[in-house]
Amino acid sequence: MQQQTAMKVAGAILLVAFLGLVTMVVTSPGSFLHDGPEYVKYVPLLRQHGLTEAFLDSLPGAAGPLYAFVHLAFAPLTDLRPVGMRLVNVALLVVVAGILAAWLRQQNCRDYLVAACSILIVPMTWVMAGLALTEMPAMVFATLSLYLLLKGVEALEQEHPVLRWFAASGICLAVAVWGRQPYLLLAAVPVVMALLDRRLRIAALVFAAIVATLTIPLIIAWEGLVPPADGADEGLSLLHGAISLGYAGICFFLLVPRLQWFFRKPFIVAAIILAALNAWYGIVVYAPVETLASAFLSEGGMAAYSVACGSLMLVCGLTFLAWMLATTWRDRGDLKKVAINVGLLCIVLSPAFIANFYASRYTAMALPYLILAAQPWRKWGWQTTTATIIGCAMGLVSLQGYYLLK
Repeated sequence: MQQQTAMKVAGAILLVAFLGLVTMVVTSPGSFLHDGPEYVKYVPLLRQHGLTEAFLDSLPGAAGPLYAFVHLAFAPLTDLRPVGMRLVNVALLVVVAGILAAWLRQQNCRDYLVAACSILIVPMTWVMAGLALTEMPAMVFATLSLYLLLKGVEALEQEHPVLRWFAASGICLAVAVWGRQPYLLLAAVPVVMALLDRRLRIAALVFAAIVATLTIPLIIAWEGLVPPADGADEGLSLLHGAISLGYAGICFFLLVPRLQWFFRKPFIVAAIILAALNAWYGIVVYAPVETLASAFLSEGGMAAYSVACGSLMLVCGLTFLAWMLATTWRDRGDLKKVAINVGLLCIVLSPAFIANFYASRYTAMALPYLILAAQPWRKWGWQTTTATIIGCAMGLVSLQGYYLLK
């Protein structure tokens, strides 16, 4: 299949998938699902207290207050009804895709539109956009922050002033942190860039200072990084970090399905060793779609399923981590790639700092970084067409699973 034809086919599949997503949301249950009942309370709490410490302390969920401001703005249209609020998230997903498309077009990528729309190939995207959850408002600002940061790198390459780009990027990142606190780890990205290019030292310092200044009020009000009413346990969890890396590796492969990666002797040997060690010691035991799987498997079958999935996560995660570190080091002279790859790893590793809970959408918060990191390696063909169908189908099934659990 020729690249141009394959790209058009993938674009058609993604268009159908998006229409399917919209249809699913429009016809979705008229009640809040998953964490929705907690988060919808944010808006009346904001109306009651205003932007005060009492409001910040009263938040019942783990996410920051950005969600309340976004949905308060759209309340005249949605009336805070579940379907309307889900449609807001779908619209915000379109905004994320638009920002990515704008950047890729500026980089003279002929497939900029299809590449940006490939966010639907990542299965967790469907859940984030199809439920009234908190990730999408924050992701819009995180994507805009990345766009502005990359524009700053371009300004540096052209020997133009960079400070305004980094300052604007820092402001957008701080807003994203007010939506989902793990985005705070992205403040490390300009620091890494400054270590590689001394000309960015002041810009990185200004970036960090802006993010810190705008984030400190949250930390003071909460005496930590989450609202006091939430049960999130801040601490180190290597298991959650490994699972998140595994999900990232699988999503990266769906975006760039190059089968030759798996036919290398070192990979095959490492995969066998890691799988054997995990089966013996139970290093990573994890069961995706556990409720659905348990309906079809016996107790022994579930145990085997959990170990097998854990082994897959471990192999994919460590392979992905090694690949990203090697690629980033090799391309360390290209600050754009460094910003994208380091930012991707920062978000993917963020679940390692949540000790008592993990959800795959935490990994999917790295979506804009994942799309741009995959772009240089994508080659349209029958593999990408197949992966597009598989990824969209997995996303559809995942979202439908939440709807059926109403």
